[in-house]
Amino acid sequence: MKIASLIVCAIVTATGYAQQTLSVNNVAGTCVIANISPEKAKETALFNAKIEALRQAGIPENVLAEVTQMGEIFLETSNIEVGGGVTGYEIVSDDVKVIREGRATVMVAEVVINATVMKYSRERDPSFQLQVDGIKSAYREKETLSFSVTPHQNGYLRIFLFEEDGSGSQIYPDSKIEPDMLFSQNGTIKFPLNSLYYYVLEKTDKTKSKEINRILFLFLKDNIRFADRYITLQSVTNWKSNISPDRRTQVFREFVIER
Repeated sequence: MKIASLIVCAIVTATGYAQQTLSVNNVAGTCVIANISPEKAKETALFNAKIEALRQAGIPENVLAEVTQMGEIFLETSNIEVGGGVTGYEIVSDDVKVIREGRATVMVAEVVINATVMKYSRERDPSFQLQVDGIKSAYREKETLSFSVTPHQNGYLRIFLFEEDGSGSQIYPDSKIEPDMLFSQNGTIKFPLNSLYYYVLEKTDKTKSKEINRILFLFLKDNIRFADRYITLQSVTNWKSNISPDRRTQVFREFVIER
């Protein structure tokens, strides 16, 4: 997806803050390759390795059971964020194995990681919420993206868009066109804020008939800025995990871009 504007856009960076962290090594996650591509199976195996890392770090298993999936994206529930999160990881190995079960053989993706896990000392604030409206499930190429947000408390908003491969960009705030500001509770704000700024949806791979894009609305009580030079789904997830759950809330959506 591409972001277009009549003015050159700038990326605003942010920083987070941490609580207690632990390291766990050689943690494995697996996924059976059935009705999904090997790439998606490895992505799920990586997700399962992160869940296992949280378990090994002492996060209660009954909390971890409440992980949900939206389309092809696995999302943390609020209950998981009460316990902790994976703030960084290194992939030790990434393989596809063939396992025999009786007369049948099963292909299994396995990912082994060394992970850094943060244990949270505070629970999320259920009153700190953000309502997002106007995002469709599917768009045509060259169609523009618009939406509105309604915060239930005062806070600061960061919006990230991610391609199907996990690469991304921060579309709000922008220091020149749509600068950072404190959003007031119960006031609905329409995006784009500037009439000269628009979000044009376009597939990155022209050979595909459709692509899945993901959008993250991260709402913060504190004016914390993303500081990593490279914006990816993983780098933003790691950064977000460093922020105490009582100081943030999120809305995570996906949509399809079609020909």
